[in-house]
Amino acid sequence: MGIETDKCKFFKQMGRLSLLLMVLLTVAACRRAGPAGSEVMLPTAVPPTGDSAAATRPALRPTPTLAPAAPTIPPPTVPPQLISLGDPYIPELGNGGYDVQQYTLQLALDPAVRRVNGRTQIAAVAGMDLSLLALDFVGFQITELLVNDAPAAFSRQGDKLLITPPQVLPAGAPFSIGVAYTGAPAVRSSPYVGFIAALGLQYAADDILYVLGEPDGARFWFPANDHPRDKAQFRFELTVPAGLTGVANGELQPAGTAVPLPLPGGGEGTVFVWEHAYPMATYLATVAVGPFIRLEGASPAGVPLRHYVLPGAAEEFAQVEAVTGEAIDWLSARLGPYPFEVIGFVTVPIPGASLETQTMILMSTGMIGLRTAVHELAHMWFGNWVSLESWGSMWLKEGMATYMQLLWEHRDDPEALALEMAALAAAVEENGDRFLLSNPPPEKLFGFHVYIQGALLAHALRLEVGDDAFFAGLQLYFQRHGGDTAGDADFQAAMAEAAGRPLDAFFAAWLE
Repeated sequence: MGIETDKCKFFKQMGRLSLLLMVLLTVAACRRAGPAGSEVMLPTAVPPTGDSAAATRPALRPTPTLAPAAPTIPPPTVPPQLISLGDPYIPELGNGGYDVQQYTLQLALDPAVRRVNGRTQIAAVAGMDLSLLALDFVGFQITELLVNDAPAAFSRQGDKLLITPPQVLPAGAPFSIGVAYTGAPAVRSSPYVGFIAALGLQYAADDILYVLGEPDGARFWFPANDHPRDKAQFRFELTVPAGLTGVANGELQPAGTAVPLPLPGGGEGTVFVWEHAYPMATYLATVAVGPFIRLEGASPAGVPLRHYVLPGAAEEFAQVEAVTGEAIDWLSARLGPYPFEVIGFVTVPIPGASLETQTMILMSTGMIGLRTAVHELAHMWFGNWVSLESWGSMWLKEGMATYMQLLWEHRDDPEALALEMAALAAAVEENGDRFLLSNPPPEKLFGFHVYIQGALLAHALRLEVGDDAFFAGLQLYFQRHGGDTAGDADFQAAMAEAAGRPLDAFFAAWLE
């Protein structure tokens, strides 16, 4: 995630090097400042006509009624291993006992009517005999809940949706869960993201909405196993008002593959179907609805590019479009081949943040620029292709993405990079934050120290082992853990193998 505060926006008027120095040396004013944005690339504008044909595949289930289904069981006593995936940093997220293979999200969304008609279909495999299972889900009225197409008893305990299948689900067996729901999203602040009022669905205007999910926001808009340890493929069937475009992760599918749900304000809309056939953590799933212009192209190496840009942001976004292809190829040469089927940005008016939502990056209209773009592109590897085993290792994605951004900015000027890293080290000392990079306080999860001290660790590691071993180690890390999750020990092991020697003392000095 790229973040900035309102006070930091002043410094975007400064020159590139002086900008970063001044931002970092004024951390008292920008206490949560992360990498800010300022330039990137555009192909030829394509009219959105191909995006708007309604689809006709039968819905997974009949359209739900709006009458809430009453919970049919009293709250059971739940074994702890069923309501946590065991992340010591955020133990409340995720659930054990099963492995999700795919989410199909059918959503009727109208930015002018701040309610949702939705159905989530989950395909999973039982990891043990299950007479009870849990999902992370906050808010909404549940109108139907099915397990293997049969009605299932359920109850809610806090932020968990507890489900009793009609029959025990045997270990190793595939099964499905269908949850239909309606209502307005719950609005609640996250203890980990103090600079955003709430996560989940965000209504920016009567014709614009988007989703912010990191780290614990997916559960605020669809029922999920909401932790990166359980990645899955995604399909989105988005019904939106005529004249607006619905975008999501992956690739837009041809017309004729879904039918619209009734819009929450009444009537039928246009269906947009998106599929992403690669493993993805739930916090990286997104949807955005708005009057977007679609832009298409390809990187010099052939990576497909597509962007969705609000009309008022098109001129400023042109600088980003102009170099997106070059930047993705530059990153690929150092980290390994781009791991997904397509890449691009959608511009939305997020206040002070951008987010690396997989293949469809949310770029704040207040942070359009190269710094933001390259930072979020680097996350396609750091955080997306290899996700965090524990949220306590946030430095491993934010610090590494920040460092790749700095390497890109100074790719032709190593002396300028050395000066900038020295300035960053001074800024860390001035900032005064003192906590383990491997265990930041919850309110500092997106803090200055995580981003910048993490980037300093990466720079020191590169100097310690040399360029060849550094980039070989990064590529080994992605080869070994791509599509899955990893932690600090996994990263250290890959770097030590590439260096041909132990790195215990180096990592202990930075992380312990």
